[in-house]
Amino acid sequence: MSSSTLWKVFTLLLLVEVASYFSWHEPVLGVVCWVVIVAATFAISLSQPEIGVAVVLAELVLGGKGYLFSLPFGSMDISIRLGIFAAVFLASCMHIVQGRSLWGGQRAFRYAWLVLLGAAVWGVVVGLLRNHGAGAIFDDANAFLFLGLIPAFGLLKNQAQVRRLLYVAGVAVVVMMVKTFAVQALFDHIASTSLVPLYRWVRDTGVGEITYIVGHLYRVFFQSHIYGIFGFFLGVSMVIVEPVRRWWWMLVASAGAMVVITSLSRSFWLGAGVAVCMVGFGVLYNRIARKQFGKVLLWSGCAILLGYLGFVWSVNFPGLWGGGASGGSLVRQRAEISTESAVSSRKELLPVMNQAITAQPLLGNGFGTALTYRTKDPRVSKNPEGALYTTTAYELGYHGFAVQFGLVWTLGIVAALAWVLWRVVHLLRLTSEHRPLLVGVGASILALCVIHLTTPYLNHPLGLGLLLLCTTIFVVYDPRYANR
Repeated sequence: MSSSTLWKVFTLLLLVEVASYFSWHEPVLGVVCWVVIVAATFAISLSQPEIGVAVVLAELVLGGKGYLFSLPFGSMDISIRLGIFAAVFLASCMHIVQGRSLWGGQRAFRYAWLVLLGAAVWGVVVGLLRNHGAGAIFDDANAFLFLGLIPAFGLLKNQAQVRRLLYVAGVAVVVMMVKTFAVQALFDHIASTSLVPLYRWVRDTGVGEITYIVGHLYRVFFQSHIYGIFGFFLGVSMVIVEPVRRWWWMLVASAGAMVVITSLSRSFWLGAGVAVCMVGFGVLYNRIARKQFGKVLLWSGCAILLGYLGFVWSVNFPGLWGGGASGGSLVRQRAEISTESAVSSRKELLPVMNQAITAQPLLGNGFGTALTYRTKDPRVSKNPEGALYTTTAYELGYHGFAVQFGLVWTLGIVAALAWVLWRVVHLLRLTSEHRPLLVGVGASILALCVIHLTTPYLNHPLGLGLLLLCTTIFVVYDPRYANR
């Protein structure tokens, strides 16, 4: 992808963000943008399916819960994510009818996808049998509808298409970094009462949360910050694979590191840390890969350092160092988990989830299962003694699977994810030219699996979309694929 095209995509995505903000003020503009984006996506996907997939990916990186734009329909709002999904899904169905191939390139991972689809169907059936209510069941199950895009990702057939998709992902990560930097800097330096419209736009569009921490510091967390981990690993690996564009990919890696640090998410830090350690051990273990260890260490270290400096700069903007509470003290404060409300809330929920699993260990409780527990989380109750809280959304991802699907399906999902990672190891034995890219993408999946322990993403379009992107890369960069 040429430099001019990169700038055009970057400018276009920035304009989308600006349009989203003004659409929040003028809903009519939002309707126009929604219709134009969905119609254009459908029309382009009919002839160039990779562009439709690129639109899906860009929206995931920037959209959080998917409401950058919405279309009012009766008493509900249809998100731009749902509109884009429908457009790409319908276009891929037409391609399937013409090509008579349901899986396409994703056929290599069809067993993993069948396990996820089977678990989702099982959760719906059990939820209905247990009379949890159609509305509650749909709210839990609708994220798995995103797997309907498996055929669309399967339409990507060559490395040129996937390479363009990687560039779009990189641009989207950089735009997300710019947006994160701007929001962080504004809230740390301007009275929050003057930023109510910006706060409400971030909240109402489902992009993320802005939470007061201490002093003049706020935590800016976007759900899509998980793609910062992918951007970091992608950027570092592509610096080695494509050295002619090393400075561009270094920007992507640094942007990814910056948003992960800014998110102040311990789950993200844990997932990324485990993945980095596993990659480091793997590189040292392999005699051939050991020759690249110096490069990997250098570029990874530079990206993390630049990402941290970017976070510190946003906290102390326009200077690099400022008075009062520092970015470093904020990171250290988040690293302390003994008294943190979110951690205590998970601890209070855990025994209740264990009890629900014990009650239905094999069949599960189905989608729409509501659990009630007593929590002292100040976000829920101001009473120091705590209060009863009922929820169908569980922070502990694999425990949530066990509650909804039962232990058999949960073990099946874990086995399917392990099989995908094993396929990566097998691919590394077959190729050398693109080995760094495959390692970086495999590390992203490993980080995603670790993050799901404490923060659910594998039952959300953000996590499922990342998994789809990674398996597509594995397929196309498999040296045996070109011969099939």
